[in-house]
Parts: sequence; C-alpha cells; structure tokens
Amino acid sequence: MKRVIVLAAACVASAAGLARATDITGNHENPNEEFGKDASYNLVGDATFGWRTGMVPGDIDLNGHAFVMETGGGNHTVFSGAITGQGSFEWRGGGVPQVAPSVLSGDKPNTFRGTFTLTRGVLDLDKPAGLDAIPGDLIIGTKESAMVQLNKSHQINDAASVTLSGTGVSGLELRGHDEKFASLTIGSHSVIDMGDKPAMLTIGDCSACPWELTKTMTILSYKPGKDKLTFGKDGKGLSKEQIARIGFDKPAGLPAGLYAAQMTRDGQLVPDVLVRAINPPFDVSPKAEVTRAKLYKVPGLASLTGKGSPLKDGLTIDFFGDSITWQDGFIGVINQAIKTGEGTQSRSVKLVNRGINGGGVLQVRDGVTNSAFPGNSAQKPFAEMISADKADVVVVFIGINDVWWRNTTPEVFEKALSDLIASAKANKTVPVLATMTVHGELSDGNNGDDPKIEAYSEVTRKVTQATGTTLVDLRKAYVAYLQNHNAQLRVDGTLYIKTSGFLTYDGVHPTGPGNILLANLIGDGIFRALGKQ
Repeated sequence: MKRVIVLAAACVASAAGLARATDITGNHENPNEEFGKDASYNLVGDATFGWRTGMVPGDIDLNGHAFVMETGGGNHTVFSGAITGQGSFEWRGGGVPQVAPSVLSGDKPNTFRGTFTLTRGVLDLDKPAGLDAIPGDLIIGTKESAMVQLNKSHQINDAASVTLSGTGVSGLELRGHDEKFASLTIGSHSVIDMGDKPAMLTIGDCSACPWELTKTMTILSYKPGKDKLTFGKDGKGLSKEQIARIGFDKPAGLPAGLYAAQMTRDGQLVPDVLVRAINPPFDVSPKAEVTRAKLYKVPGLASLTGKGSPLKDGLTIDFFGDSITWQDGFIGVINQAIKTGEGTQSRSVKLVNRGINGGGVLQVRDGVTNSAFPGNSAQKPFAEMISADKADVVVVFIGINDVWWRNTTPEVFEKALSDLIASAKANKTVPVLATMTVHGELSDGNNGDDPKIEAYSEVTRKVTQATGTTLVDLRKAYVAYLQNHNAQLRVDGTLYIKTSGFLTYDGVHPTGPGNILLANLIGDGIFRALGKQ
C-alpha cells in the first residue's frame, strides 16, 4: 500500500458560500475515506488522488496547480463533479472497455483552463450532450495505450486540440455520437471508431499539424453514406502525406479489407482502394480467414445442452488443469449453459473443478499439498480424485506451466499424459484431452515460447491418437482466432499484432470472450466424447 502524504487539509467556504471545499495538496491514497465521499476540493498545491478513489461526486478547483487522478487496473472510477480554475488534469489509468471503464460525468460542465491528459487506460466521457467534459486541449496516451469513449455527443470543446500519442495504440471511440474539435495530431499508431450507429466527427484544418508520419491511423466501423469524417472545409485539411497514413478497416457494405483514404473537395475522408499486406507472416486473404474461422466457430455449448443432449441426469464431469481451470471461468460458462439449456435444464449434472494454480502435468497426476481449487487446498493424485468423485467424464487441460517455467521434458510430459488416460479408462471415466493455448497472443509465431508450445501440443495430439481419446485442439483454434482478430493490417501494409486483450488479459489467462470460446470448444469435446459411448 502507498504511504499517504497530506501536506495541507482544511475546510474553507466555497465562492458560492453554500458548500465547503477542502484545501488539498500532496498524495492521497483514498480521498473518499480521508475527506468524505461528498467532498469538494480546492488545490493549494499539486495533488494526486490514489487508484482506490471510486466515486468522486465533488468539485475540484485546480487553482493554478496540477491534479492527478491515479486509477489502476480495471477499477471503475467515476468523477461526477466540475473541474474549474486553471491548471493541468491528468488521469492515469485504468478501466476496461465495455466492462468497467473510468468515467468523467456529472451535470455541470468542466471549465478549467489547461490540458487534460489520459495517460493510459479507458475513459468514458459522459456529460449531457453539449456540456464540456474536456474544455481545453486533450492528450490521449503518453507512454501507454489509451482510449477515450463518448457516451454522448459533443463532450470536447470545439476549440480543443486533440493529440493521440503513446507507445501503444491510442484512439477515440465515438460510439455513434457526434463530436467536433479544432485539430488532431497523431503521435502514435491510433484508431478512430465511429461506432454501430451513424456518427459525425468534424475536425479543423490539420495540414500544418506535426503528425508523426511513421505512424498510422485506422478508421473503424465506418458506414459509407451514413458516417461523416471531415478535416477542414475545402479538401486541403490534410496533406497528401497525412492522408497516406490513414486507412478504413472493413467499411460497411464493401468487400472485407483495409482501404486507403481519399479526401473529397468538401474535406470528407472516404475509403479509396484496398491495401495489400506486405510479406505477411501468414495468409491474410478473406478466403483464409473463412477457413480459419471454422476451427473456432464451434457451437459446442448448443450441442452439449440442446435438445438430444448426451448429458444424463446425475452425470459428474471433473476438470483438471492449471490456473486457467482453477479460476473457474470457462467451467462457470459451461455450468450456466447446462442449467439453462433446452435439453439439460431439468437434469442434475455436477461439474467439479480440480484445477491447480500453477500446476503442471505432474502435479495433476501426483497431487499437491496446496494450490488446488478452491483457494489453496491440497489435492490427491488424479486416479484417487476421479474415483472419489465418481467422475463419468474427465477433462484434462494442461501444459502451459510445463512449457513456461516448470521445464517438464517432452518425454515426461508424454508419459504423464498417457498415465492420466490409463487411470481414467481404468476407472471407466471418459477422458477428454485438450492442448494448451498461448503464452502471449503473438499470432505471427514470433513469441519465444511458440515453438515449445507447438511441440508439446503435438505431444498431446500424439497421446490422444495413440489412446483413442477425444482431442480438443485449443492451440489450433486459438491461433486461428488470433490470426483473424489480433492481427490488424495497417495502411502501410504492415501487421500490428497485440500480445493480449482479446482472448487473454495477460497473454495466458482468459478474458470473458476467452472463457466463452474455451467453454464452446471444451463443450464440443465433451459432446463428441460422449457420442462415442
């Protein structure tokens, strides 16, 4: 925990004489606890509010000083007061798109004179349309990726200059709302997402703005004839060099692909010709995308829980694995599908989580003294557990720790997997064996662990073939998904490949969509395994 430094804290009457503001300076871990959740603040020096701030309904008068709102991780931090005075406002962090973004809201406009900087993370602008959430210049991203999302139209002052910067990908997501500001400067690879509904973004003449011409900007969700993206008024609002760095990804109604930009005489940017990838590390053609999609678009849960489901009343399914299993994410998705499925909602099906946090194949086979689900409990060897559980089906999804840091040899890995299958069959338990997924989401094959992951996944495939066991090839499905979704073609013909954020939040552990994908693929494996009986 941070040390809390309070250099000044005193209550004074506000200019209106009705409310009272707290003089603050220095670092404050959680001002809601320190000063009360309804407090307003008058800066008498530079100040920082810690990441545990939560809801901040009061006002802030910058009073000539710098203010930092420091929110980390996926914290849902909401500031709903008014920011006044003169000084800089920096919002560091957090927030998760669509789930728990940080929010700048409230029914009063912000009027401070200074620059608003979103250092990293995701921030929703949620003032009533026409009230300034951002009254002056806006910087999105400095050292990391950052995204500003509009919950309503016209959140940024018309005279503001907006800069997209940082070492990652920063951007502005309109979400179908209208916005207008004076200029846009590009300092990083960036995106503008128009949203699902028609939107209009009006930007002034940027031809003299200092764009970093080694970077690109991608326009997402553009709907020709419905959306409007304008720079200036006369077709000269961007230079030819700037226009050459802008692309439109999958515009509605056009063949899928990335399109270069062109500018009309009235300053509108519109799609032009298709961009071709330069020496891509894998096939990026639409035909290849369709072929890859068949590997992961599997209706496993629908098959497993629908009419004619093979899941009988009283069936028990054990799940063995590492922290991905231990977190209980994809198991929870499967369980919910069983409870609501047309063919299973009236049946009692027991799912047992036997995941081991940090476990490898030997820990699954031989048991552990701690780290098993739930919490940090002990777990007996695999053969004893499936016998005690009276498991009808067992799913084994293991390997990433063996590759990552346990240094399990391929020979030991193969022997242990074979032992698990033999124990399952001896117990008359139907086995389902899954390959590992990823350590990092680098779908171009440049991840240092990729060769080992592929080699050990091949061991898993070999064991299933030798023993007649049902295989769930998560590795192939994940790579196919990431090549279709994580690799973004840029207008200069290069591919940008993220290392996390689609199926995993850290390169290993699944996000919500990741758990849904796992549940469908593993559910399909269970369905196929029971179909053999």
